[in-house]
Amino acid sequence: MNKSSDKEETHTGQGWSAIAKASKQSLFRRGLFSVYLVVFYLLLNDPHIILVSDLGFTLWFPATGLIFAAMLCLGPRYFPVAVLADALGGALIYHQPFLSWGETLGSLTAGMSYAAGAYLLRGPLRIDAKLSRRYDVVRYLLVAMGAALLSTLVGVTCLVKDHSISPNQFWDSLFGWYIGDLIALLGVSPFLLIHFFPRMQQLFMDPSARQWESSELVRRSEENQWGFIFELAGQLGALLMVLWIMFGGTFGPKALYYLSFLPVIWIAMRQGIQRVVSALLIFDFGVVVALYLFPISLDVRPKVSLLMLALSATGLLVGSEVTERHRIAQQLKARTDFLNSLIEHNPLAMSIEDTFGRVQSCNDAFTKLFQYSREEIAGQPLEAPIPTMENSRKAESSKSEEAGQFVRSMVRRKRKDGEILDLEVHTTPIDLEGGLSGTYVIHSNVSEQVKAAEGARQHAESLNRLVTELQLRTTQMTLLNELSGLLQCCGAMQEAFGTVTPSLRKLFSASTSGLLFIFRPTRDAADAKVTWGQKPVSEGTFAPAECWSLRRGQPHWSEIPGETIICQHLKNPVPASYLCVPMVAQGETLGVLHVQYDRSESAKGTDAFETLQESQQRLAIAVAGQIALSLASLQLRESLRDQSLRDPLTGLFNRRFLQESLDRELRRARRKRHELSLALLDIDHFKRFNDLFGHEAGDMVLRTLAQFLLSHFRGDDMVCRHGGEEFALILPESTATQALKRAEQFRTAIKHLRVPFQGKVLDEISVSIGIASFPLHGTNAEELLRAADSSLYRSKSNGRDRVTVAQQSDDHPSR
Repeated sequence: MNKSSDKEETHTGQGWSAIAKASKQSLFRRGLFSVYLVVFYLLLNDPHIILVSDLGFTLWFPATGLIFAAMLCLGPRYFPVAVLADALGGALIYHQPFLSWGETLGSLTAGMSYAAGAYLLRGPLRIDAKLSRRYDVVRYLLVAMGAALLSTLVGVTCLVKDHSISPNQFWDSLFGWYIGDLIALLGVSPFLLIHFFPRMQQLFMDPSARQWESSELVRRSEENQWGFIFELAGQLGALLMVLWIMFGGTFGPKALYYLSFLPVIWIAMRQGIQRVVSALLIFDFGVVVALYLFPISLDVRPKVSLLMLALSATGLLVGSEVTERHRIAQQLKARTDFLNSLIEHNPLAMSIEDTFGRVQSCNDAFTKLFQYSREEIAGQPLEAPIPTMENSRKAESSKSEEAGQFVRSMVRRKRKDGEILDLEVHTTPIDLEGGLSGTYVIHSNVSEQVKAAEGARQHAESLNRLVTELQLRTTQMTLLNELSGLLQCCGAMQEAFGTVTPSLRKLFSASTSGLLFIFRPTRDAADAKVTWGQKPVSEGTFAPAECWSLRRGQPHWSEIPGETIICQHLKNPVPASYLCVPMVAQGETLGVLHVQYDRSESAKGTDAFETLQESQQRLAIAVAGQIALSLASLQLRESLRDQSLRDPLTGLFNRRFLQESLDRELRRARRKRHELSLALLDIDHFKRFNDLFGHEAGDMVLRTLAQFLLSHFRGDDMVCRHGGEEFALILPESTATQALKRAEQFRTAIKHLRVPFQGKVLDEISVSIGIASFPLHGTNAEELLRAADSSLYRSKSNGRDRVTVAQQSDDHPSR
């Protein structure tokens, strides 16, 4: 007994000693990690990395991404480390006193904001730290934007309190600081979360849990190594080339910043979230290096910051979407392999027969049941080696198979050893490309269950429903894929609506009618764009509040008669079931898919109809999502087409639209025998606004003048920005005299226009105008433009601030 007690005490002492030792090691590792975290925070806070032009004005702030990623991956308990690192950065790098607003309240609030964001993402929202799912990225973006906004507001306010910046710099500093933090949160934090902190967590926190393994490395080992290396080199080269084009001396002045989306989207579409976060980090640091090698003006840096922010958000969203789709594809492949394995190892005897009844293949259960090998059965009708004992039943079965129907029959066959088997045979036609190519036959030995015929029939009916549902799902997936392909080929919304109608009629063959509603641009009502089937009960236009699916954001059934809530857009509904499904794409609701189903009194409340409801609701959700995604893409394409015809600064039509519209209006004027006038307008001494007040003041003058032009001239007149400070006006059905009168009125009115800018009013604006008229001064667009330009040149040569009408002998001089 004494020896046993001594052993127990010895084991107990060793256990407590091991726990104490592990605890000390854990504290040491956490402390060491905190030191590293502070050091890297200070390094990333260096002005050469963040490109600080003034206190509060930075290109980006990668240190924020480091702190947020650490608290998100390892826990908000590192909040004190974040506060300490921020205070040390302000004191050591930017020489702020410790007893200042920025070093106390600013550092504390920044740490608390990101700690709260990390708590929300880890706790209530419970996102995956590797951001492999789309909704994880969306939640991360929203929380990060909120945390950065709170931190920025307090931080910039502290800078004002500390007199580090003037109050009139508050909003500019707030914008720059906020964008810089968001770039770090979207470009640096995801990389650290996916590739860095999981390893650091094992090295510093729990060495025993070293099970982390990159899924990308696992996939890479299964792929072609050289192909992977070449693609990686190509992606890296594409990033470097885009940076050189954006900022290099050759193409840098053209500001081709939009090209940066090409390699990032390429990487996101190919490798998903894991690779795109690395590309975003490389791009962000590449921008910093490029700006050192090829400096740009300070007023362009906000555009670069916005580009980095937009690129990071786009890369994350596209990468997460691709990663999620890859995961879904892998799941589908695994499910397909599982089904194939299920057939092969199924205990039921299964065989495939051609149209002549010859066995093409069978599983192991089939050979065991009839005691014939695959070689003995393959290529010949089953009747040859295994004759049926009841020819009449077999003949009836064959006749039904030729009719292309699913067959269930009871057959008695004599197998190889002479034993008579009572078999339940299920025969399913294989319909490929609209023709019968064979049959799928299942033989079940029910010799011992013949007396339990009722149970056998129920089993057959269940199997029949399963096969029918699989066929229906296959057909629906095929139709849905066809619909997706057709929508991708559409070039406009109206064309898409015409394409959708026959596909919806096929997909919802169980329905009696249906409608597809699309929101108006004002989103105050939804209009029916597609209809099929019988005359619909729903109104053709309704407000969003009249549909419960839009209110709830999920599918809604209106049962009549029944006890459910009825959508208000159903006027005088007949007894039926009505399904409304909101169409959502990219977080925006585009419309409603409305489907009507008949429901007789005898079918009400039955399991069959409930099953139909579930199946049709799943189908409607899939169809609505596919249509919404395609329509959203078309809307975006049409929006981009509209943007290509407008000047981004003033909102007026651009030179390209001017040329197209002038040609069109000239053809109309010739056809109707009307006159047409063209006026070219130039702001006098516009350069002085840029020289005295800066380019922002010049932009303000251009925007104000553009709005004044739109309000002064008729709705039928076309106002365009011709280039620089020059504008063009197409005046249909206006003679030269009428155009001169209206131009003089505008020239006089513009002198009373005052342009406020940064708390003061800019100098008075005057314009010089040249007018040419069709057909008096030209018969085509080129002659008319040349005549108007010549008259504008005379207005400027004669002292400016005047209107000049072209002469018939005008030539276009060089100005």
